[in-house]
Amino acid sequence: MLKEYQPNPMYHNYIVTNPSLCFDLIVHYTELMDESIPVFSHRHNLYEIFYGVEGEFVFECNEKAETVGRDEFILLGKNHVHRIRYAPQRRAKYFTIIFDIATKSTPASLEAELEYGEVAEALARVDKSRYCKGICRPTAIPLLDQVNQELVERPMGWLSQVAALYCQFFFYVLRAVSPRTSHAGKPVGYQNIALTVTKYIHANYADDLSIDMVSQALNVSPRHINRLMQELFGSSFAYTVNVIRMEYAKRYLLSTDDSIERIAARVGLSSGKGLTKLFKEQEGVSPAKYRALNRGQAP
Repeated sequence: MLKEYQPNPMYHNYIVTNPSLCFDLIVHYTELMDESIPVFSHRHNLYEIFYGVEGEFVFECNEKAETVGRDEFILLGKNHVHRIRYAPQRRAKYFTIIFDIATKSTPASLEAELEYGEVAEALARVDKSRYCKGICRPTAIPLLDQVNQELVERPMGWLSQVAALYCQFFFYVLRAVSPRTSHAGKPVGYQNIALTVTKYIHANYADDLSIDMVSQALNVSPRHINRLMQELFGSSFAYTVNVIRMEYAKRYLLSTDDSIERIAARVGLSSGKGLTKLFKEQEGVSPAKYRALNRGQAP
């Protein structure tokens, strides 16, 4: 009867696809290797990373040899004959991952396509030079420890977590190969307009602020702003402005001796009566009463 191979928990021989924004990272194989596992000379139409975890080993490719130590890596291009050689009686432990990338069939945003272009360009340079050697800073070893923990314990969501960690490991290495600043300048996705509106309120609560002013700044209609704010926060623009103004007023009540009229002006209200009305509606007490009740608790 054939014996079963007894691998490290980080041995993964199932092909899995890890989705990114506009390309997929397709992982064909991963394993934490050591000097007890001989690696024969071979080639494959896939990329491969050899990452030093402990000790050192020798990577050979096209009659060239590179010694690889802890935190050093080899990123190998496609279709190049290679092998790993160990020094006699020397410790060697390394992580290897065989992968490819594939574009998505569905349309992506311009920023996502730009990111894919940068990744593909970096890998094309690796293909041209056969392989690249580098060093990861910061170290990726804690990341691999997380992979091992997920694979051993298998908590809820471990499959998705491991996929995300493999993708993070890939970018650790790729950034070391291509350290240039990305030209993808904006986050990918739709702007959270409702949240952006609240940031405008925080920045301008002391001024004469209106929904028309914010709608012009964001180039969306006032009606659309109110609808989005109702969906996310369950409140209108006007209500949110008043609540935020009142919260800032609380700070001034507890941290200053300013009059109610002065505090009202500082938070963008036309009179102390308006501030008092807000407090009675939201807190059930007047600003003066709020100050008296909470002044001793101020930091």
